[in-house]
Amino acid sequence: MASTLTNVGLSTPAAAASSLVRPVAGAGRVVFPRVGRGGFAAVRASGPATPPDISDKMSESIDKAKEACAEDTASGECAAAWDEVEELSAAASHARDKLKETSDPLEAYCKDNPETDECRTYDN
Repeated sequence: MASTLTNVGLSTPAAAASSLVRPVAGAGRVVFPRVGRGGFAAVRASGPATPPDISDKMSESIDKAKEACAEDTASGECAAAWDEVEELSAAASHARDKLKETSDPLEAYCKDNPETDECRTYDN
């Protein structure tokens, strides 16, 4: 059973490449064509983010530290306020690291099944 292609056109590689990937408004979004189904699929790059409650607390503590240091930057109150900002920043960093550890399904699988082919690592 033979079939014939009709109305097929060839375009330059640059034109073909420009039609495949289309950036969309919004940070980290790219639209890819859906093969076989028609239409497009939007993909958003995401990574571990700081939990919102820590981000809000950190913003508030920065504002408090600026207020405390407005009159005297060498005061103990100013130093304590910036220490609080530093502690919240460290907590946010630890929270991001914890989210990063649990966000990769392959890492979780390999933690439980290190002997499988997918999880092997080789030293040179």
